[in-house]
Amino acid sequence: MNSILGLLLALVIAPQDSALKGARTPAFATDGRMAVSIDGDLYVQQSAGGKWMPLTKGAAWDRDPVWGTDGKSIIYSSNRAGVFSLWRIPVAITGTEPERLTNARDDDSAPSLAPDGSVAFVRGFGGGARIWTRAADGSETRLTTREQAEIAPAYSPDGSRIAYVQLFETGRRLIIRTLANSRDGVAVADRAPERLAWSPDGSRIVFSTPAIGGRAGIYAVPANGSYTNFVASRRGDVAWSPSGTQLAIAEIDEGGPGYNGDPARLGDRAVRDPFGTQSQLVLLAAPTAPDADRREAVIDAPRDRAERNSNALDQIWERSAKLYFSTPAAADRLAQWSQLKNRFRAQAEAAKDDDELQRVLYRMIRERPPLREAATGRAAVSSAHPVATAAGLEIFRAGGNAVDAAAAVSFALGVVEPDASGPGGYGQMVITLARLESPKLIDFMTRVPEDAGLQNTSLLQNGRYPSDGPVLANVPGTIAGMYSAFKQYGSGKVTWKEIVAPAIRAAKEGYIVSDGLATTLSTEREHFLKYESSKKLFFRDNKPLTAGDTLKNPDLAWVLEQVAERGADGFYRGVVAQKLADDLHSKGNAMKVSDLNRYFAADREPVRGTYRGYTIYSSAPPVSGGADLVGKFNMLEQYGLVRQYTDDAASLHAALASWTLVPRGRVADPGFWPVDITAMTSKDSAKVRWSCFRPDRAIRATDLRADTLACNPPAARASDAPLELGSATRPLIEQIAEIIQERGCGPDHAIEVTYCHAAGTTAFVVADNDGNAVSVTQTLGTWGGNFYVTPGLGFIYNDKLTSYGTDPTAYGARLPFARHGSTLAPTIVMRDKRPVFAVGAAGNAWITSAVYETLLGLMDYGMTPQQALELPRFLPGGRGGGGAFIPTEAPLLSAAAPGDAGGRGGGAGGRGAAPAGPVSIQVEDGFSPEVIKRLREMGYDFDFVSFKGELREGYGAAIAIDGRRVTAGADPRRAGAAGAIP
Repeated sequence: MNSILGLLLALVIAPQDSALKGARTPAFATDGRMAVSIDGDLYVQQSAGGKWMPLTKGAAWDRDPVWGTDGKSIIYSSNRAGVFSLWRIPVAITGTEPERLTNARDDDSAPSLAPDGSVAFVRGFGGGARIWTRAADGSETRLTTREQAEIAPAYSPDGSRIAYVQLFETGRRLIIRTLANSRDGVAVADRAPERLAWSPDGSRIVFSTPAIGGRAGIYAVPANGSYTNFVASRRGDVAWSPSGTQLAIAEIDEGGPGYNGDPARLGDRAVRDPFGTQSQLVLLAAPTAPDADRREAVIDAPRDRAERNSNALDQIWERSAKLYFSTPAAADRLAQWSQLKNRFRAQAEAAKDDDELQRVLYRMIRERPPLREAATGRAAVSSAHPVATAAGLEIFRAGGNAVDAAAAVSFALGVVEPDASGPGGYGQMVITLARLESPKLIDFMTRVPEDAGLQNTSLLQNGRYPSDGPVLANVPGTIAGMYSAFKQYGSGKVTWKEIVAPAIRAAKEGYIVSDGLATTLSTEREHFLKYESSKKLFFRDNKPLTAGDTLKNPDLAWVLEQVAERGADGFYRGVVAQKLADDLHSKGNAMKVSDLNRYFAADREPVRGTYRGYTIYSSAPPVSGGADLVGKFNMLEQYGLVRQYTDDAASLHAALASWTLVPRGRVADPGFWPVDITAMTSKDSAKVRWSCFRPDRAIRATDLRADTLACNPPAARASDAPLELGSATRPLIEQIAEIIQERGCGPDHAIEVTYCHAAGTTAFVVADNDGNAVSVTQTLGTWGGNFYVTPGLGFIYNDKLTSYGTDPTAYGARLPFARHGSTLAPTIVMRDKRPVFAVGAAGNAWITSAVYETLLGLMDYGMTPQQALELPRFLPGGRGGGGAFIPTEAPLLSAAAPGDAGGRGGGAGGRGAAPAGPVSIQVEDGFSPEVIKRLREMGYDFDFVSFKGELREGYGAAIAIDGRRVTAGADPRRAGAAGAIP
């Protein structure tokens, strides 16, 4: 007891100006000494209540310390050898090299030590995380044989039990396994536990939980699970003192966004940027009253500021080198990046404090060479995968036009990104040709089968849609859309067979699995593994394919061959249609062959708007993305000179206000409901609403209420008709906040869903210098669609039945043949009646972000497509599955992955935009520290969703056309590739 009090006093009275912030994973030795990880280095106390000293240092990231049973060594996780492995280092001997304990291909983390020297730890991350044990003799075995992900192992003090967290389809469980008989008992099943610590007597466990399914914080539970007590109001890494009287909590912020198609290139994301947090290490009394005797623990340790700054620069430099400059093709750019490291090192070492260091690092990153190579020629393609880009270029070389090439790209993406789009999907296409008076739009969104209307209650289970599987598939539209474009707008110089041929070739011969596809398979493995045909295609020995594997898909090749022979009829009529309908119908789906026979891609007029001399054409109802985009630019046009928002606080504030002020229109299938987007696209409405803009403060939801603006007199109403999602003039940001409260998965999903999957999409743009351009966004709805593959067909279906509500009076109800809504935003920008830009994006809520901000770069900042795609992005709203939409009730929870606290796995784990208080904005790294500081003063709260130097959210595609040459950019956020014909 006295040693703990002495420790507490020593921590509290240490000088504040030298205190280290951002401590993680505290651990107690049996004598009361502590160890923590700060900025990737380990710090330990020399004695209980004594001084702190650094134990490790350097560019490697060291974390998760646990004390050896004798208190003379630390076992921890480090990436000093590449992947994270377990290491051991003596505490008393300085300068000693650590000993490597594990040497697996996957990351090893979160060690827990038993009295006999055995170590339990997590191997892998995301859906592939499993708990292993390492005996004192070095032998390793899995703790369980289950397929569910497992995290956070914790040996009981006597070593007879292991507590751990199991991630499963609808949430998490805290499980206690008795090692003698391998029996498991569930201690907690309703609070999304994530980090654990035993009491010294083995009678209780404390665990951390995010703000999902209840109140965030620390809870205590007895080993028999008979009750839970609230302990602390902030979540974090937790340790229990050996005396049993104190808890140490390294408080952490809410986790990042859910999986949004961002490849898992950086492992489990447990690494945190140096100096990137001000979170506290606190001590409080062991479970009595909540937050009892809460005090900050100040860690004052000797450090060399210049050395620490230099290590921070190295960590950030190496991350960018790994992410963006590691291929042979990037050798020249890597050399440029190396020169920048050398040039900025002295400035970094001379930085006197963290703020000054952040400014130095920002300047270095701002001068970084392009992260991907652009391409310029007489015709160009920007897509999410090099195989697809090559398919489009092949058609250009054969004499095809932009429409022909776009169809080839679409089919190829359906092969090499089968988790994002394909024959089972849908989308919209905006087309402009030199011979057309104005751009056209082809709508190939899905439709409800005839027998899947509201009268069919068998489609729901206990009033809700199932979480995956055949029932969820709507009648797909992608092949019909591509064939319609080919027939109406193709060049006539290439055949349909030639257009489909590159995709057939890729399916037959195989292609290299991208890190994006590998991440989807790992993240959603539990859903894929339910279906033998899906498992057969994407898994080997029950393990998902990994990046670099080769995937051949002869079944899909056969389907595409039918399409190549017979056009759209090869899919919607004949043997493919019969096989598809028979299989789905036998498994509970209402689809019939006649539903496929009836499907058609609809011709529509794109939504049109103007901005500073440009004319914008984008997606049309039932899709809302185009109208919303036009509304944003109508707002921003009210603002004066716009500067690059990453460097100018006033411009970023104006861009955010333009987003916030856009009202909501009535958007649904125009064949079933009257559609009114006037409130969104009207210049007059924008002028009125812009009067709420204040240059010195953020616009909050309380400024904008129902049909009136709180900052102005009542405005004229666009319509008295009720809307499904609120009034026509309510701001989108306010409605999103309400949706998060009421729906959980966002407006693209009905309230009857049972699981929030991450929305998955792909986009591409194609253009030539003859005045022809195409922008396409196509998708399955979520990453992995409904996760089901019909045997013999080789593709995944969409899951869009979940987009329809069951209220027959509401917009978007599940009526036979109705098309669903979405936020897709394929866009073409014209000037003087010629196309100048084509842009598209993927990523759920980040679609709007990527298109809006890429166009700002192109239209306002004069950027090239590559520069515009590499602009750091922002998204108003809270965290969640790819953006602003997250589950708020336990039955809707999806499992967040280890290391991304609240993060991966489909959308659990965040907070939405609150109706009052600071306005929450998600941002990638790359904004000037001065800009962030100024906007915080205005009332914004920033959630950084990427590491320093990393671009993570909302894949985009962009092309610029100047009448002579066409330039395509390549987004580094996925496997983006640009290509051109000289």
